[in-house]
Amino acid sequence: MKNIIYSIFFIFSLLFSFQARANEKKSWWLFEIKGGKFVPEIDSEFGGNATPFSDIFGKDGSIVYKSEVDFLLLDFFGSLYAGFETGFYFVSGKALDEDGEASSDETDLYLLPSALKLVYRFDWLDKKWKIPLIPYGKAGINYTLWWITQGDGSIATWEPEGGGKASGGTMGYEFTLGVSLILDFFDRKAAHNLEVETGITKTCIFAEYTWSTADNFGSGKTLYLGDQYWMFGMSFSF
Repeated sequence: MKNIIYSIFFIFSLLFSFQARANEKKSWWLFEIKGGKFVPEIDSEFGGNATPFSDIFGKDGSIVYKSEVDFLLLDFFGSLYAGFETGFYFVSGKALDEDGEASSDETDLYLLPSALKLVYRFDWLDKKWKIPLIPYGKAGINYTLWWITQGDGSIATWEPEGGGKASGGTMGYEFTLGVSLILDFFDRKAAHNLEVETGITKTCIFAEYTWSTADNFGSGKTLYLGDQYWMFGMSFSF
């Protein structure tokens, strides 16, 4: 008899648990805005024999700004998303003269990076124990449009004169590890009001580290645009 009572209690517990999950509003979309210092590995292409990026643009690089949209695919032990990311990068420097010295002519490098990726977020800590941290990982394929302009704003050409436009695209892959801090935890009332007014169900700040390789998968005939870099930003779930 005792075993029957325990079995009935267990079944009802599962039913109540499933009902609670069913009534829980699911967030299908997640939007990120972020930025971080980026120094493309253009000089690595030359094996130490030349450092054109450092000579023209310096060693500090610039800030890359990105946005990402993720769509929920699977919600079980954590959440699996499919994501698309795009961004913008710009750095300016002085072109080199025939002697390899900095001239008075300005030159600019523009990058438009994009990526398709899978994202796994271990949000079980928040769902199960209300711990406001979400570790996550990302993996994907990237593609970066790039071009270099000269002083008058036109696309530069490779030497010798007329040797080709300084523009193109580079493919590669990347991996990311990060952690998000859920801001709703610190003011539940404000978070509820925000959801009612805007539909935003969760707001986070985050830090992530990316290993990016962008060399057309080792083809050797492209501008190397990979790097290892930190990014910091904010995310919103809908």
